[in-house]
Amino acid sequence: MKPTLNQMEIALMSHSSGSYDNASVSSPAAVCVLFSMKAGEPCVLMIKRGSTLSHHSGEWAFPGGMSEEFDESPMHTALRETNEELGIDPADIDVWCGMAPVETSTGFKVWPFAGRVADQTVFKLQEREVEEVVEIPVKVFVDDRSKRTITLIRNGDTRLMSAYAYEDRIIWGASARIISNTFDIVMNSV
Repeated sequence: MKPTLNQMEIALMSHSSGSYDNASVSSPAAVCVLFSMKAGEPCVLMIKRGSTLSHHSGEWAFPGGMSEEFDESPMHTALRETNEELGIDPADIDVWCGMAPVETSTGFKVWPFAGRVADQTVFKLQEREVEEVVEIPVKVFVDDRSKRTITLIRNGDTRLMSAYAYEDRIIWGASARIISNTFDIVMNSV
């Protein structure tokens, strides 16, 4: 079943993840999981991170980044970073909920915030940080045919990881876990 944008909004707005305290976290970060309508179809906004970045370069991710001392909250971090990377005014984002944090293999603890970006938003890419923006149809993430298992070998350790395939893109790691967590919330309430 492919959920509608309205069903996703209701499911995610009903979700509560608890505390967003990142004070004791050494590398806190936050991202926006943004939904939109494109050609009459609900989509998820994703970015390809710049190839010169020191962390997760060239990977498919959600807009967002590391918390700064002046950030009031993880949600503020997610909105600030999304604005810096894509030029999206926080006023053009309707935040539906925060979700449980996901840890990365590089030591970041990432708080995702789901919501909707205004339709017809024009993106102004910060080219050093973002190489590409894509709006991926929601059906990709709820269709088992898009799911993959990939093998990651790093520092002599071999790990099997869940991933998603969309056209020539592979979405894996923390981004794939955030997608999975998001759609678990949605599909368990639809």
